[in-house]
Amino acid sequence: MPWLRVLRLASSMLLAMALAAGTPVSAASDPGPSSGVVVDPAAQTTPSIDMSDPAPPGTSQRSGTGITPIFAPIPFKHTQLGWGLAVLVGAIHRFDPDTTIKPSTGGVTGFYSENKSWGWMIVEMARLQQDRWRLRGLAMHADVRYDFFGVGQDAGDAGLSVAIEQTMDVVLIAALRRVTPNLYGGGSLLWIRTGAELLHDHGLPAPPDVEDLATANLLAPGIQLEFDTRDDDYWPSRGSIATVKSNFFTSALGSDSDFERYMAAWCWYTSVRGPALLLAMNASVTAATGDVPFWAIPSVGAGLYGLRGYTQGRYRDNVVTTVQAELRAHSKGRLGATVFGGLAQVGGSVGDLWNAEVLPAGGAGVRYQLTREYPMHMRADYAWGKNGGIFYFSVSEAF
Repeated sequence: MPWLRVLRLASSMLLAMALAAGTPVSAASDPGPSSGVVVDPAAQTTPSIDMSDPAPPGTSQRSGTGITPIFAPIPFKHTQLGWGLAVLVGAIHRFDPDTTIKPSTGGVTGFYSENKSWGWMIVEMARLQQDRWRLRGLAMHADVRYDFFGVGQDAGDAGLSVAIEQTMDVVLIAALRRVTPNLYGGGSLLWIRTGAELLHDHGLPAPPDVEDLATANLLAPGIQLEFDTRDDDYWPSRGSIATVKSNFFTSALGSDSDFERYMAAWCWYTSVRGPALLLAMNASVTAATGDVPFWAIPSVGAGLYGLRGYTQGRYRDNVVTTVQAELRAHSKGRLGATVFGGLAQVGGSVGDLWNAEVLPAGGAGVRYQLTREYPMHMRADYAWGKNGGIFYFSVSEAF
């Protein structure tokens, strides 16, 4: 059995979690060519404490006809939330009769973690008019418990934190239109209602705006651009994907704070030795300006392109940059392995990065392909950062 081969290679912790998970993540169990579609559930369910950017776009694979149901239990290990389980129930469907176009995806997800954090999300990612338009809608509620370490390099080095419980309701709508064959651009509108409570200060000062978050309402129009030439959504062997996002929270539209958040990321993929050995690289920058709430300040290790090896939120400041590289090997069967490394910096401004300390990270991991037809993987990684090692367990690649 494929699971037994994985268990012999994985660590004892991975073994225990894999057995507890029971059912691998899949759409319609183990689809063959006739079903034709698998969705990446991790793009919709991986929890993050960086909730000002609630969800990456999520992608589907290949084409098909009709409606394909999705049921996906997804165990995970999060640096702040601990072990947890996310569950996705949804469907892959079509608004366009052209079956050569990737289909639309909708679903409901929920998660619960060992530190009593929980949440749910409803999402729809629609492709219309032969993929000329990409419409996205999301609604979610989250109640998460996490540690806040402060802002800046010195606060991260100190490693002292206060415990916070934060609730958040989010609604996001976005519309992107195809500009060229691989380029999409458009706008978004993000609404957030949030509140925070100090659970324990450990004798440390609390974030200055915790009390202000009791009834905070935030509204932000935004701009999004995507350029995608990858040959595969899950395990690319060539091509690249570039993403630019911005959100402008403004009191002119009723927001309780005036600030902006920006994110730009680029991933590049190439084959080193056929499909058996690939190289993936990533660079990203996240920045925030204005009256930024403490939870919206960018941090190392958070989000889709987070650097492994650092607790989410331990190092945060107005500007965070990350550079990563990963060598990915795969057998002719379902097994794979990776080695990776990266660097990150945090600073109060772009100019401060020239003198900021470089935060190094590196690690290795194993992969198990969840379906025979499509290279979507369960992953187990162990990464080392400046402050020690961290174990990760989830679905899909880090970038």
